[in-house]
Amino acid sequence: MRLKWKIGLFAGVVVLAAGGGTIFSATQDATWLKTRLSDAVEQNTGRHLSIGALHVWVLPFPWVEAQDVRLSGVEPGGADVLAVKQVRARLSIMPLFSHRIALRDVSIINPGITLRRLSDGRADWLLTPPPPPPAPQSGSATPSGAVRMHWNVSVSDLTILQATVQWDDAITRYSGQFGLGRARIRGLDGTAPDVDIQGGKGAGRFSLTGQTGPLWPMDAQLPVQLRMSLSNGGHSIGLAHLDGVIAAPRAERAYNLHMGGSVGQLRDLNVFFPHANLPDAQNLSVDLSVGGSGDAPQMQSLHVRTGRIDLGQWLPQVVLARMVVDAATPVAPLSLHVDGQMGGQPVAINGSAGTLQQLGQMQSQAEAPVDLALTQGSASVQVKGTLGAAHSALDVQGQLDHLAFGTQWPEATGLHVAGHVESAQTQQLYKNHTFANILHGLALSGDVQAQAMNWQGVAWTQVQTHVALGNGRLALDPIHAAGNGQQQVARVVYDLSGPQAQIEASARSVFLPLAVVQSWMNVAPDMHGTVQLVGALSTQGDTPSARTHNLVGHVGASVVDGSIGSTLLRSLLGPQVPVKGQMPIRCFGVHTQFAEGVAHIDQVGLESDILHLRGHGSVTLETHALNLQLAPQVLLGGASASSTLHVSGTWTNPQVSMAPAGDGRFGITIGGGGGSDDGTSCTGLLATAREGAEGPAPTIVRKKASKEEKIMNMLHGLGLFR
Repeated sequence: MRLKWKIGLFAGVVVLAAGGGTIFSATQDATWLKTRLSDAVEQNTGRHLSIGALHVWVLPFPWVEAQDVRLSGVEPGGADVLAVKQVRARLSIMPLFSHRIALRDVSIINPGITLRRLSDGRADWLLTPPPPPPAPQSGSATPSGAVRMHWNVSVSDLTILQATVQWDDAITRYSGQFGLGRARIRGLDGTAPDVDIQGGKGAGRFSLTGQTGPLWPMDAQLPVQLRMSLSNGGHSIGLAHLDGVIAAPRAERAYNLHMGGSVGQLRDLNVFFPHANLPDAQNLSVDLSVGGSGDAPQMQSLHVRTGRIDLGQWLPQVVLARMVVDAATPVAPLSLHVDGQMGGQPVAINGSAGTLQQLGQMQSQAEAPVDLALTQGSASVQVKGTLGAAHSALDVQGQLDHLAFGTQWPEATGLHVAGHVESAQTQQLYKNHTFANILHGLALSGDVQAQAMNWQGVAWTQVQTHVALGNGRLALDPIHAAGNGQQQVARVVYDLSGPQAQIEASARSVFLPLAVVQSWMNVAPDMHGTVQLVGALSTQGDTPSARTHNLVGHVGASVVDGSIGSTLLRSLLGPQVPVKGQMPIRCFGVHTQFAEGVAHIDQVGLESDILHLRGHGSVTLETHALNLQLAPQVLLGGASASSTLHVSGTWTNPQVSMAPAGDGRFGITIGGGGGSDDGTSCTGLLATAREGAEGPAPTIVRKKASKEEKIMNMLHGLGLFR
């Protein structure tokens, strides 16, 4: 008995001596351990681990501290996956005798983590060990020198505290940043590690818990069972799950996964994705299964359910009541069922668009059939054809009873459409759909008709146009309509087929809401009414400045029975004009020639019951500099008082001053005819503005019995009497 005890004591002393010698060596020469850690990590992950300084302590228990630690990313010379100032871990002694570095309770505090996926599919989270070196051939000489032993590294428990995570996906073009309060993996060297990750962004919080298969090293299969919960301000907003198995996770990565999730209000996720501008969407749930392998996972089934979705931020006055998307197998048709409202009218979309296999594996030669119908009562618009990553071709035909997208767009009744659209670069357009890309990437030909249209009180009937798009040239030619007792004709062309953009527009007695035209011109809505436009304009250039300078053509605009705001009157006639709100006008007209960046105003004028105005001049389009000669005439019963004004400065800061009369003297003229209110005084003004075209006549308004006080106020405001 005593002999066994002595033998055991002697063996323990030998072990302690050997282990102590090893520990002492590591303590004195930390570079020894640092080198082996870096080699072991690179052999297991294919990434380079750099450690600025490494210290080893024996008491009160063996532990190591590494400073300035960095783990390289998938791109050589690119951003590091991990950058941390300090890492601490317990070190197991006995595994050192087997050339194994076993770390327990690894703590990484306040690290910076960067996760990227490059455009070629390589990703920072896909770890690929380097291939083993080739075995020496029989009889070949081995190189002389020291032989480097292979060391393994194992980690049992890992804790990350207060981490900042940045991610950037070059394929989907999504990126972002969030914080990890705590990420803990227990049993990392076992067969079923436990995962507990807590993080957030702003007021949003997420929790990811569950188990996986062996992570370090990975086994032939990687089972996963993860649950995620989302909250905002302490209130639960969503749940998600991921279950299944990834076979050969370090090789071909064959997927057999099932995932799903639900949110009560999609807009709540904006706390995590502040730039996504997610819409008001209620009760959204997604359930799908994924197969495939490698960088080409394939959906095996898909089920989507939603409640109410407000699409107003993209399509005004469009609300979906519910949406259902289903595909039970990869080869089953992907069905779509949507119920909603458009412009207050009930609509529905029903049909199919290919299969999951076709949509997921779209190559340049693969095309998926599309058959969808937008229905509104008994009316419908059919969309049929094929959809492919490269070539797509769709036929659109049918009618809708009513179509409205808010006040910024016309409202149509009895809409008929018939056309064909094609693209040879569908996937590129989906990824980058700027206006220029759409013009170059689509070919379209179609006819649009509407029984009636209304836009902010302006009505048309028998509206029709032909739309043609090809080789970067979009044309709506011609546009026909009837309204305001006139046949209206217009033409619009936007051409990008040449070295620079070319724009053409012409109108012959086209009536539009004045508020819409003022918004196009980016000026204040100081005039109310319906404007009649005639003329033709063209320009070219790739920048607004170039298009402004190259603008040529002529335009006439006229308004009858409208009103003008006090702000515009004061800017033209002086700040003392005593008009509040809107002043009714019988007629307004302006005719302008454009050339070399200047609008040459041949004639501008207006008439009301107390004021007649005529003038001419010019406006420099780039600087908005004014050079106007105006002749206001205040009516005095059967007589009048008039003078001449010069307006300089800019449109936003006009300067009004008295101008000399024909004899060079400043003054006013009192006397002469006071004009008539039977509308005949507007005839010449409107004829010039309409370029001889027909148009509505102003309403005849009888003179009021007495307006002397109002007239004198106008004279004082114009500076004619002090």
